[in-house]
Amino acid sequence: MKKKVFIIAEIGINHEGNINKCLKLIKKAKFAGADAIKLQTIDPANNYVSNSKSFEIFNKGILSIEETKKAFNYAKKNKIKIFTTCGDINTAKWVEKLNPIAWKISSGLIHHIPLISYLSKFKRTMILSTGIAKFEEVGTAVKAVRAKGNNKIVILQCTSNYPVRNENINLSKIRLYKKKYKCEVGFSDHSIGSDAAFLSVAAGATYLEKHFTLNKKSKGFDHKISLEPKEFKNMVHKIRLAEKMMGSKNLKLEKNILKIRNTLKRIIVAKKDIKKGDKLSEENLSIKRGFNTKNSLPPVMIDKIIGKKSLKSAKEDSNITNNHFK
Repeated sequence: MKKKVFIIAEIGINHEGNINKCLKLIKKAKFAGADAIKLQTIDPANNYVSNSKSFEIFNKGILSIEETKKAFNYAKKNKIKIFTTCGDINTAKWVEKLNPIAWKISSGLIHHIPLISYLSKFKRTMILSTGIAKFEEVGTAVKAVRAKGNNKIVILQCTSNYPVRNENINLSKIRLYKKKYKCEVGFSDHSIGSDAAFLSVAAGATYLEKHFTLNKKSKGFDHKISLEPKEFKNMVHKIRLAEKMMGSKNLKLEKNILKIRNTLKRIIVAKKDIKKGDKLSEENLSIKRGFNTKNSLPPVMIDKIIGKKSLKSAKEDSNITNNHFK
């Protein structure tokens, strides 16, 4: 059976630094069918210069250590997996004690090889976003993870525009990454709506990350490119449908097709009554859909039997079989 797509509700800092809002988002993500939620545990002072827009945004959206612990415990209580993005090693040291299921390397951190190397040693799944990385830079990050003996790698095709235009989503990269780096590949969706999320499944994504909010009309942060709970739930439902539609790579006919195969395929039948000794020809042979195709002859055989004498009689519309000729 094909592995289910692992669906991540990216809360990020859409909680706006409010722990109660964060807990509500976790509960709603569980309701919406997400497999996991992801936070962004970024210490602004250790990640951004003080006069930058990023410093300002993350300074407003930060959760304290105790609040982050509360979020992790709440997620576990509600039986939904949880992990986060850490921007520096000092933060990662205390987050590691919370037992996250994975480490997320955001697009802006994919060049931070010291951090990637440090996190890789814990042997947790390393999820690498590629939004600003050149193809070879993704390879450098993958190499850094594997250098620590960690082969649990997921590459997320991502474009760091908010929102990203349809022509820049590049879902074709999913198969390229999978072929090149021989690991799981998914999609981090920064588009409006969820069409790209459905299509990523057909492109081969086994992980899907989508931003999650209580209200898309809220100002700032990542609300605009996020889905609200009901929208997210609908996306999950359609992704599960897409998984079923994708089927498997097994080239054998499905059982339900085998049941009707013999009632739909064309076979060689008698166009009219044929007597023993009659010469088989286009005048007395036809290709039709038959009801009982057991021991029947496929259309490709018709040129091979024309001109042969029939060894037995055949009623109109009855099957012509190997017993009718030598």
